[in-house]
Amino acid sequence: MKAFILALQFLTRFYIPIQVDFSDKNLRHSLFFFPWVGLLLGYLLTIPLKVIPNQDISGLVILVLWISFTGGMHLDGLSDTADGFFSNRDRDRILEIMKDSRVGAFGVISLILVLLAKYVLLSKVQLTLYSLPGILAGARLANALVVGTFPSARPGGMGEMFQKTKPLPYILVSGILFLVYLVLTDKKLIFVLLIQLLVVGLTSLVSLKKIQGVTGDIYGANVELAEAFALLVLGLI
Repeated sequence: MKAFILALQFLTRFYIPIQVDFSDKNLRHSLFFFPWVGLLLGYLLTIPLKVIPNQDISGLVILVLWISFTGGMHLDGLSDTADGFFSNRDRDRILEIMKDSRVGAFGVISLILVLLAKYVLLSKVQLTLYSLPGILAGARLANALVVGTFPSARPGGMGEMFQKTKPLPYILVSGILFLVYLVLTDKKLIFVLLIQLLVVGLTSLVSLKKIQGVTGDIYGANVELAEAFALLVLGLI
């Protein structure tokens, strides 16, 4: 239970008045629950889809709730990553830019493109009861795999905090259970998950080349890109 609460506190802005210590055990076990927190968020976001008949309006409501539930932390990571990676500077300068709280031109452009893409796709793609839960869970599973396999680019950062706990076995078990869930609900989402793994993997490899690892900002960018591409794929298949 402590690990699940910790995962909720990391991934959402829900008010949970329970203190959980950041022990290696709790951190390691919390990564098991990352996809399932995404699943919970996805089902909550599906409510407007079912109660608001106008899809243009429901798409807007879903997008606003989507940002509210997570506090926009993944969007923040996306904008910082865009500013750093498109600056064409050396590794140390890229890391400095990504840590800067100010948003640059590339960050603004990335936010506009991703939010616009999400709104258009939410208002046009025919989504089922399982679509958004599968998309949000898949993005967080793919990101958890990055946490468990890619080195941290910033000593003492979030990535290193999780990686030192050696969470990969728990992430893999969670992934297997999530695959079972997809088989039982909507097999089409298995292909979507593969695309998400590809997108997150490519982004992380670019990060490995540019800054010799990944950071919390990369995790945020991974989630946003995985979610946006998943919606796009659903609209194409």
